[in-house]
Amino acid sequence: MEDQQEGKKEEKETDYRRLQSYPLIRHSDMNEEMRTETMELCVTACEKFSNNNETAAKMIKETMDKKFGASWHAVVAKDMDSK
Repeated sequence: MEDQQEGKKEEKETDYRRLQSYPLIRHSDMNEEMRTETMELCVTACEKFSNNNETAAKMIKETMDKKFGASWHAVVAKDMDSK
């Protein structure tokens, strides 16, 4: 019985993380095409390097620098509070 409860708890946490793992844009001055490409890149990097945020951020930054010109900054973190 305890194992079932533990399994359900882990399943709920996984579902919650999945809901919170995709980008939400509140404001952007990027054009639509650039914004879409950036979101797709972020999702791809975070899925590919789900256990290594630093590597995901590095992939995002390097790709953005090559594609759109230098001086992009990327931060990938497990928990970010927007209060």
